[in-house]
Amino acid sequence: MSIKQQYFIIRRQKTFWLMLSLVACLLALELSGVLEKLNAPIYHFLNVVQSEQNTNIVVIESANLQGEHNALIETIRSHSPKAIIVFSNTILNSTGDESDTVLYPHKQTKQCLPPVSSWVGYNIVFDNLSVNDCDNIWRIIFPSKQLPDKALVNFSLQPHALPKFESSRLLSGDILHAQIEDKIVFLTQHSHGYGMALKAPKLSRFQDPVYLHAYVAHSIEQNILVTLFDGWPSLSVQLGVILILVVLYQKFSINTDLAIASGLNIIWLVSAYLVLRYLYILIPVGQLITYTIVTLAWMFFAKKWVEEDDLQRIINNIHQRMLGRYLPKSFVEQSNPWDAIIELVKQQLDLDRSIFLARQEGDHRLYEIRAINCQLSNIHEMRRDYERAPYSDAIKQFGAVSITRPFFDNITEEETQYIVPLMYAGDIRGFWAMTVSASEHFNEAAFLKNVNRFANQIGELLFHYRIFSAEDSASNNVLTRTLTLNLEKPLSQKIKLSINEMEQKLSTLEHVFNQVGSATILFNLFGQVIQTNQALESLARQQGLAIFDMTALDLLSKVGQLEHDIAKGKLRYLTLHKGELYQPVVFGEQVYILAVRTLGASEIKNSAGDPFEVGGILFEFINISDLVGHLDDPSLLLSQLSTLTQQQEIQKQSEWISD
Repeated sequence: MSIKQQYFIIRRQKTFWLMLSLVACLLALELSGVLEKLNAPIYHFLNVVQSEQNTNIVVIESANLQGEHNALIETIRSHSPKAIIVFSNTILNSTGDESDTVLYPHKQTKQCLPPVSSWVGYNIVFDNLSVNDCDNIWRIIFPSKQLPDKALVNFSLQPHALPKFESSRLLSGDILHAQIEDKIVFLTQHSHGYGMALKAPKLSRFQDPVYLHAYVAHSIEQNILVTLFDGWPSLSVQLGVILILVVLYQKFSINTDLAIASGLNIIWLVSAYLVLRYLYILIPVGQLITYTIVTLAWMFFAKKWVEEDDLQRIINNIHQRMLGRYLPKSFVEQSNPWDAIIELVKQQLDLDRSIFLARQEGDHRLYEIRAINCQLSNIHEMRRDYERAPYSDAIKQFGAVSITRPFFDNITEEETQYIVPLMYAGDIRGFWAMTVSASEHFNEAAFLKNVNRFANQIGELLFHYRIFSAEDSASNNVLTRTLTLNLEKPLSQKIKLSINEMEQKLSTLEHVFNQVGSATILFNLFGQVIQTNQALESLARQQGLAIFDMTALDLLSKVGQLEHDIAKGKLRYLTLHKGELYQPVVFGEQVYILAVRTLGASEIKNSAGDPFEVGGILFEFINISDLVGHLDDPSLLLSQLSTLTQQQEIQKQSEWISD
């Protein structure tokens, strides 16, 4: 298939356009810089979890920097520092020579520190200054280092690992020479806590910006400034990740996709930590996590959208196929169970009069519900409490009992009254009162046995109906349906009902097929077994026929004792002319008629169709010996068949003579 043909096939699918919209939306967000901002809080978190303990930066705070300035400079210089950076709002001049390493970042001194700008509220971005702006202090201190134009400050150093001293300790000589020697010293005025807290990792308890620049100095001195992985290389990687996620999420279920997304997010965070820790590069972990979650959500809704359309199409097809096929409701799904019970009793039992009484829920009272061959007003018995006779007598008996006192009006001498409880698992659902006219052929023991069996079945049906009705009422409660997102019947429930209808029809047909006395097997034209019934499987076991390893040709040749060429001709005739073949077959002492016929193709075809418009070849083994054995007078059938055969022979001879 050419690429052009594949393109035309793909573009007709709504999922193709959904995927394009997903990629376009994510790329638009990425190019606008919205997603890049997600990396700032993640970078803050990754710095917090790191713990570095060594540094060559020292911070000294003075309560009176202007008054102690000269003394502090001379004392610090005596310890041979690498540089001294004095933070002060006023101009403080040193008494040293011009080659002194004391630096004063101030507009009037033409010495400056590159600013640390904000990124989504976090002061973490190092912006280098051009050479013409001023004398960059970092270029003075680190002349051999190539400073980037833009980078992220590394905050892996723990705040307690940054040496901080009061000026009084320095002036009193309470500091070792090694604590300052060849280190960068920041000298600043002591802050009294009236400023704003620093918005940087690990520095939220500090207000003096000197600590922020101390971390900048530490990052430059240790060569650990963090580079952002951005630009077209980053965009290419992100686009590749999106496409891989789209493919990956399609291959698994939503539960597996959730596990994959969770695992990938952990991998992104761990990878970001390791790359930051050892390579000092910040990968776009915020974008990767966003793509993982957004693609999962998109895939979920895209799958649901497509599946809902497919399910709705399946439901419509099922309804179309089931149109015209009558499927009676099951007993528990009927609006009133008593109508079905009345029909059951009318069809099976020959009773004079019958009245059914139902129990009031939560009470031991009864009320009339249905009557057969009489009216509900024909009850003479006024009691409706089943804890009293005659109802209690029937309960104690666990079955039908004869009633001596009048229960019906106008009882004749021939009528006998009985009452039986309708109960199951100790739950009384009602009572069934009846009359029957006794005759000389009446067997009371057999009658009571039959009535009790019917009453047990009716009681069980009513019990299950009550359970189903209670559960259905609870599930159809508006509040319950709202909280379970079932206010509108979902497609899954609709298709479940449709499939249940098809299963009911299919199971009924399979049951009927299995109960057919003739051994029957259906082959397709490719020699494969489509369907068998129990009679055929039993016959195959008796005769040692490996029917599932045989084709239609093999079976016809074996049981018909035909040559392969003759059997092929007969099958070819059946296939091309949709004819029928009848042949006697003998298995031991049993005589069968083998009927072979082709079945027409189904009106609803599959994508491949059926060859020759034939849906299959049906083999039916009719056991003549068994049929004759079940007849009261087999000789009558044989004589009729003999007469019929003679008439057919005479008819054939007359046709030959006329020809």
